[in-house]
Amino acid sequence: MHPNTFTPLLVAAVFSWAAVAQDFNGLGQIRTLYVRENNQDLGCLTSAGKWTTIESLCGEFHAQRVGSNNEFRLSTEAGSCGIEGVTFKCAYGVQSGIFGTWGTEGPVRGREVVRYGVFGVMAGNGNNPPDARDRAVDIHFSTGNEGGKAVWLGWKAL
Repeated sequence: MHPNTFTPLLVAAVFSWAAVAQDFNGLGQIRTLYVRENNQDLGCLTSAGKWTTIESLCGEFHAQRVGSNNEFRLSTEAGSCGIEGVTFKCAYGVQSGIFGTWGTEGPVRGREVVRYGVFGVMAGNGNNPPDARDRAVDIHFSTGNEGGKAVWLGWKAL
């Protein structure tokens, strides 16, 4: 085979890999990943942006990249997603936030996680993660004083 035959295949493979490696693009779920111990998956966010451990309540998020490769907007059937005060919310009337990531070399190796400005570690009030019999709970930027486990918000493509 002629060496130039491999060039289109190599280029196609690189672009194919790049599309797969990019989180927070298209349709997916937002997963809550424990900040320690191999980033254990501790549930997901509902379409309203609340933390739950009940899989049937996981919301479907639409992520659209904007600006640089590490910036994106989020929305759900409930509306735009943004930060109100320090709390993550998705609803009609919520000002759409521009979120970002630190790329795949960030705090969870090989995965992108949500950041807003320089902040990213999230927590709920009280017992985190919420028990399966509990309702979904608000999730906000961690102050380090919450009980339970703090999490990164990661992506699971659908």
